[in-house]
Amino acid sequence: MPRSYSVGEFADELGVHRQTVKNWCRDGKLDFTRTPGGHRRIPHRELLRLSGDTQQTDKVAIYGRVSGHAQKQDGDLDRQLESLTEYTHDHGWSIENKYSDIGSGLNENRRGLNKLFDDAENANFGRVLVTYQDRLTRFGFSYLERLLNQYGVEITVINEETDKTAHEELVDDLLQLVASFAGKLYGMRSSKRKRIVETVEAEVEIDE
Repeated sequence: MPRSYSVGEFADELGVHRQTVKNWCRDGKLDFTRTPGGHRRIPHRELLRLSGDTQQTDKVAIYGRVSGHAQKQDGDLDRQLESLTEYTHDHGWSIENKYSDIGSGLNENRRGLNKLFDDAENANFGRVLVTYQDRLTRFGFSYLERLLNQYGVEITVINEETDKTAHEELVDDLLQLVASFAGKLYGMRSSKRKRIVETVEAEVEIDE
């Protein structure tokens, strides 16, 4: 979870009086949330901002992902990282960290992505670069943006259009979703689940 501070903790970190922090909150000079009990919680990025230690967005981390080893062997992962490296250099930025994964965009437990988030709180980068949104995640991109923003880290997607090379991966993700939902409805080993998955797979192949 993103790090946050109570009013007292925040005051101690900055070396100011608690009432000063309360006044900043009241006057809209600090972003904060409230706990269910009504206590203020101030995000770590506000401490970085006021202490002048905000991450520089010209120092970046790059992240690439492919769904399987076949895509990696085909060079897609290397092409992503090369494209991100070129984009970084063209903008005069420096690459501080590189992360990559082989796995579905639906998988939330990816080693590279987890390492990126583990590093984000005390990172030496202020921006994460990806080629397409779905390289980072298939769903919930805005939530990941908000999470990284809590650490003062931005996400930059260098290609806004749809990744036309990811059709096969999208089909695989669709079949995973169908298999998962059908398994919950009818049981993972049921013949009905198997028929549903085979029907969807056949329809997708026809559309291709």
